[in-house]
Amino acid sequence: MDIEKKLQEYDEAFDLYLDQGRMPDTIPPGDPLGSFMGQALNNNPQLVGQDPLWAEILKDEMMKFIEAMLKLFQPIEQAYLREKRMIKVVMGGSIGQIRTGWKETYHYIKTNYTTSEVNIDGYVDQMKGQDPEPIMKSLAKDWDKACEEKYLKTRHDLIEQNRQKWETHLWYHGNDDFKERRKIESLFYSYPQLVDIVRIIGREQPERKDELDDTVRRYLPILPSPPKPAAEIEQIELGNDLQHLLPIETAIMSEKQTESLFYLKYATRKLQLFANKPKNESQAKMEQQHNAKPRLEKGPIIVSVDTSGSMMGRPEQIAMCLLTQLLRMAKKQKRHCFLIQFSVRAKYLDLSRPNAWAKLNSFLEDRFSGGTDGEEMLRSALNMLSSANFSMADVLIISDFMFPVPRPATNEWMRKEHDKGTRFYGLQIGKAHNPYNDILDKIWKA
Repeated sequence: MDIEKKLQEYDEAFDLYLDQGRMPDTIPPGDPLGSFMGQALNNNPQLVGQDPLWAEILKDEMMKFIEAMLKLFQPIEQAYLREKRMIKVVMGGSIGQIRTGWKETYHYIKTNYTTSEVNIDGYVDQMKGQDPEPIMKSLAKDWDKACEEKYLKTRHDLIEQNRQKWETHLWYHGNDDFKERRKIESLFYSYPQLVDIVRIIGREQPERKDELDDTVRRYLPILPSPPKPAAEIEQIELGNDLQHLLPIETAIMSEKQTESLFYLKYATRKLQLFANKPKNESQAKMEQQHNAKPRLEKGPIIVSVDTSGSMMGRPEQIAMCLLTQLLRMAKKQKRHCFLIQFSVRAKYLDLSRPNAWAKLNSFLEDRFSGGTDGEEMLRSALNMLSSANFSMADVLIISDFMFPVPRPATNEWMRKEHDKGTRFYGLQIGKAHNPYNDILDKIWKA
């Protein structure tokens, strides 16, 4: 069982069920965990009209429960698959194969099923003196049905055994979680610069544009070239192009007596013209123009959080407040997000992996102390920009920026990524001189 993949399916199923009241096709009817999810949401109809934080808390707790259940389901699924292979032999194997494994088959059914579920002894009696093949087929069908029912019941019972603990935990801790998240929101909205960062990072607003310099080729209006001398005239033709009239036609138009003849010849395209028409010429001109080109409306995010000793206290509170809001946005909008903690060293968490969100709390709790190595952090972010999921990501550094500027090679690497579309931002917590003012695209201060 691929637990990460299944968690992703249930994560998406939660959003769809809350929005449309139905499970997606990836969750089959009768799926125990899908039924559990649907029942839990049906028991909380007030979620639709309540603060969205309640839905987030319920979803987070439900995904933790589902992950725990999936881990408990693993040995059950393994046993189920082994049994299905045994059934397949009885269902479609040769008599020789069935006889070879018959002792094991008889013992397994006798041990794991009651007579009402699979009457193995009754089938043995029927086979005495008769063709065993059709009887074996019938045994396999009963066994397969009982196997499916047992597989479903075992998982269902496991969920029911743990449901009460989960509901009790949610009852006692859900309100505390809500208050804590509301407290973080209150702190977040007390800093307008933090709100601005969340609005910009990841290209949330479609009206955002970045100015790019483009070389534009422009052409001057098309004009006829100077007329050629008479010596170059090759032949005469008929038409109504007034630019190439013979002098005689001009004379006809200038006399009142023959003016009407001129207009007749013009209407019937019978005016006499020089055949070698002057070549139309234009002049190319290269210009550098400042064009506004929109970037992607939404995109991946790389967030680097300084957890060194100088960030203890209020700076850490502000950093974690902003980080929480950014991660909420990334999770809700299903954006790829890469998280870096750095101080004396850097560690990473790729939140684009389905199971990674379950590891987020332990990741954030594992703090560092001491000095700050910004170089390792920057190179980690730049390495991620070369991956498919994080190409042209927006990079945000949350720090007091009390570390040296990047080395020349790293600075050049940043410039190249910037030319591709990446934008580098910073939130400086503190009032110290920031050497990154001329390196990052924008720096907010808190």
